Amino acid sequence: MGSAVGYGARLQFRRAEPYEAKELEELQNRSASHWGYPEGYFDWAGDARRISESYVRDNPVLVIIDREGRKLGFYGFTEDDDGLLLDKMFVAIDHIGEGLGRVLWRHAVQTARDLGASQFIIGADPNAAPFYAAMGAEWYASKPTEEPTWTVQMYRFILPGQQPSAERRASRSRP
Repeated sequence: MGSAVGYGARLQFRRAEPYEAKELEELQNRSASHWGYPEGYFDWAGDARRISESYVRDNPVLVIIDREGRKLGFYGFTEDDDGLLLDKMFVAIDHIGEGLGRVLWRHAVQTARDLGASQFIIGADPNAAPFYAAMGAEWYASKPTEEPTWTVQMYRFILPGQQPSAERRASRSRP
């Protein structure tokens, strides 16, 4: 799985349980505050930021925990019209900068492979976009939201050893 700074082999992944939905939503919201968003900023997003019990039950949502069982982060995949979507990936705010994002990413890539995907897409917060680019994901669009000052940055990640389709290769050469 790899190790983050100071964690060694003390980290473990497990599937999230539906009863943990509220706790994961709170972790997500605290994590997003790292970028300076004031409380309530994402109210315009409505259910898009909500993590329900059905979301956790119906999708692969995995949490990373330490030896004491504390949740240090999580990610979740969903399906949309473009295929597999890395819908959420958050590190607990007091653990940002410790390398856990990379650990989550590597695990998410393996999960996508286990799900039979050759690629997945990411809808990224503009502040997190450089992370996804550093992980090898390729930006392809900015998606407007109801908040005029905030756009979702869309990335595509082709799993190592996979080839993009001819259509994807052609679109890579366009701005």
